[in-house]
Amino acid sequence: MSSVLLDDKEERSTDQRAAYGRNKKLKKEPSLPKNWPNSTDVDLEAKPSRIISIGEDQTYIFRNNFVKTSKYEVYNFLFKFLLEEFNPKTKIANCYFLLVSCLQCVPQISNTDGIPTTLLPLFCVVMVDAIFAIAEDYGRHKADAEANASQCHRYNSDLKIFENAKWFQLQVGDFVRIDSRDSVPADVIILGVAEKSKIPQGICYVETKSLDGETNLKIRNAVPSTLQSVCKGAESLRNLSGSIQMEHPNKLIDTFNGVMDLKNLDREAVMSNNILLRGCVLRNTDWVIGLVANTGHDTKIMMSATATPSKTSALESTASRYIQKIVGLLFFVCFVGATGLVVWNNVKNVEDKDYLDWDPNPAAEWVIQFFYFFLLHATFIPVSLYVSMTFVRFFQSYFMNIDLEMYYEVTDRPSEARTMTLNEELGQISHVFSDKTGTLTCNIMDFRKMSVNGKSYGLGITEIGKASWKLQGKHIPKAILEGEARAKAASIAHVSFYDESYDADMKAGGLQKERIQQFFRVLALCHDTIPERIEGAIKLSASNPDDEALVCAAKYFGFEFKDRQLKIAIVHNGETGEDEEIEVLTTIGFTSKRKRMSVIVRTKDNRIQMLIKGADTAMIPRL
Repeated sequence: MSSVLLDDKEERSTDQRAAYGRNKKLKKEPSLPKNWPNSTDVDLEAKPSRIISIGEDQTYIFRNNFVKTSKYEVYNFLFKFLLEEFNPKTKIANCYFLLVSCLQCVPQISNTDGIPTTLLPLFCVVMVDAIFAIAEDYGRHKADAEANASQCHRYNSDLKIFENAKWFQLQVGDFVRIDSRDSVPADVIILGVAEKSKIPQGICYVETKSLDGETNLKIRNAVPSTLQSVCKGAESLRNLSGSIQMEHPNKLIDTFNGVMDLKNLDREAVMSNNILLRGCVLRNTDWVIGLVANTGHDTKIMMSATATPSKTSALESTASRYIQKIVGLLFFVCFVGATGLVVWNNVKNVEDKDYLDWDPNPAAEWVIQFFYFFLLHATFIPVSLYVSMTFVRFFQSYFMNIDLEMYYEVTDRPSEARTMTLNEELGQISHVFSDKTGTLTCNIMDFRKMSVNGKSYGLGITEIGKASWKLQGKHIPKAILEGEARAKAASIAHVSFYDESYDADMKAGGLQKERIQQFFRVLALCHDTIPERIEGAIKLSASNPDDEALVCAAKYFGFEFKDRQLKIAIVHNGETGEDEEIEVLTTIGFTSKRKRMSVIVRTKDNRIQMLIKGADTAMIPRL
C-alpha cells in the first residue's frame, strides 16, 4: 500500500508541476473571485461567473481533482495533535498535569527533588491518544488514495479516443465517459448517453445515496443541443467547441445555473437535471459522456463537507467541567495555605529559625509557598484517572469489535469502534428522531395478502401477528400456522403467499378472474420502479420497498413489468406468453397530501384509463 501511495503522490506532483508551469507561462488568472466563498460584492463584480472553454485551452486556472479529507500530515501532525491534546477547553486535565510536571522541575518548590514524576503517566496517556489518532487518520489517507487513484475514461483529443486516467488527473474542461455502475469522478455536465431506442432521449439514471442518503434512482437528462450528436460516441467530440458560463462552485446540491454556448449549435441553459455530481453512481445506463465542470474541492460534495472535528464524549466534557472546579478549589486552598503561613511566620518572627529557610521577603515567600502547596495537593486530581479511562476504552473497543451479538451475518460485517473516545456514548442515547420508517429498521416488505372484489386472499400470520395473539393470551389456530408454513415454502423475494381459494377462482374463470388480473395489471403499471439489467438479470430499483414488493407480486401472479421506453411500459402477460405495450400518457406521483399515485394509460383497444393505488384512507372513499 505504501508503494501505491508513493507512486500516486509522485505522479500527482509531476502533473501539478507541469500544470503550474503552463499556467505561469501563460499568466492565467484564477477562476474564482478573491476570498471565495466569502467574497465581497466588489470581488463578485470582477468575476460574476465561471467560464469554461470547450474543446480549447482554458482561459483561467482551475483546481485539480485531487481530494484530501485527512486531518494530519507528517510535517504537521506533532504540532496539530499537541494543540488538541493540550487544549484547555476540551482537555484541561492534560494541561493540569503538564503544569504539575513543569513545576516539579523547579528546585525551590519541588517536592520530588526536581524530577517530573507526573510526566511519565501523562506521556503514556498522550501516546495512546496519538496511536489512535494516527490509526484513524491513516484510514482517511487510505480512502483518499483509493479515491484519487480510481480509474476513469478521459478523452484524448490527439488520438480521438477515450483512454484510462486516474481521478486526480482530471481537469476542468475534459470530456469523460462514465460507464454503468461507475462512480462519477467530478461534477459533470451530461452531453450524451447510450440510447436504447432509435430516437435519442438523453435520459440516464443515477444513484445519489452518497449525497442525500436516498437509494431510489434519479433521472438526469443530457443537454438538448448535444444529445443527438454525442450519443454516437467519441468521434462526435472532435467537433465540439465553445464555452460555458456558469455559477461559481457552491454546496447547493439541488441547484445549478449555467449557459452552454457551442459553435454551430443552439445556446442552451444548463440546469441541475443536466448535472452528475461527484460521488453519485451511474445506474441502468450503459454509458454517459460529459464535460467536467467542477473538480476536487470545488465539487458540491466537497464544498458541503466540513473539516474533520476533534471528537469528545459527553463524559469527557463533564469530567473537564468538574476538573475546572476542582482546580479552582485547589487554587483557593493553596492561597489560604500560603497566606496563613506568611502571616503566621511574620507574627511569630521565625527569621532566627534556620531550619525553616525563611525568606524575609514576604511576597517572594508567598509565591514559593503557594506553588509548594500546589504540588503537595496535586493529587486532588489523580493522573491515574485518565490512564485508567484510556485503557478501559481500549479494551472496550476490543470487546465491541469481537462481540458476536453485534455481528451482521448478511454482509459479513462485525462491529467496528472507529473512535475510541466515544465508546460510552453508545449507552447515553435518550431520544431518537427519525423522519420515516426504514431509517433505523430494515424496512423489508413482503406481499402476503390481498382483497379483490370483496374477497380476501392469503393465509398465514406475521411475527407481529403472533406477538399480538400471544399478548391477548389467545391460541393461534392450526390452520393459520399451516398456511404460514406453506406460504414460506412457496415464497420468493418480496412475496410470501398461499391460498387454495385463489387457485380455485383462477381455474374457474369468470368475473372474479378478470378482477384479479386487472388488480395485478394495476400493480404492474402504477409505480415509478426502474428495471435495471445486471449481467443479464433484471433488478428492480424502486423509490420505496412498498413499490418493489408490489411489482414483484405482479410478476409472481403473471404480470411482469419488463421495461419502460419513452412513454411505453412493457408488461409480460404470463397467461398469454406475450409482451403487452401500454402507452403511459401521464403519471401523477405519490405525495403525502394526496396519499396515492395515479397513471393515465391508453389500452390496446384505444380506451383511456386511470389506474390508482394508495393508502386506504385515500382509496376507500373513492370506491
